[in-house]
Amino acid sequence: MSLQGKITGIEGDFVIVEVEPRPECNGCHACTGLLDGEKRSAKKTIRALTAEFKVDIGDEVLLDLNPGEGSVAALLIFGLPVAGFFAGMALTPWLCHLTGCIISDVWRLVYGFTGMALAFGVVAIAARTRQAERLSLKVVQVISCGSSHKPELD
Repeated sequence: MSLQGKITGIEGDFVIVEVEPRPECNGCHACTGLLDGEKRSAKKTIRALTAEFKVDIGDEVLLDLNPGEGSVAALLIFGLPVAGFFAGMALTPWLCHLTGCIISDVWRLVYGFTGMALAFGVVAIAARTRQAERLSLKVVQVISCGSSHKPELD
């Protein structure tokens, strides 16, 4: 999923980029979640890493993920909560024994959803770490410069 956009702000190693999907894009539709669902023509501002490029406000850039990073992010965001749900259901007999409850399908659901909620909490905390920044969109190419400078590699 590559997105082309214009830099509107700079925050340390990150830039704020205003993106708009290309009209010819009908690929994986991964950008529809990023760009407010069905509003494919609406512009959206997103935050992206600029580790390798020196950029200025007004530059046109291409944003993308490294190969495989999208799969890792999807696995963490969706897989971990599902695993938490099944772990909660599997631990129901032990948890019911601890609390003195009789094992039932209702308690399996309660503990399953509790496990899922805890896993979502872990994902939310992990999303705010430096390690999670590696999975965010990055500037992979400077298409045109908004000012008179040339792109440089660090």
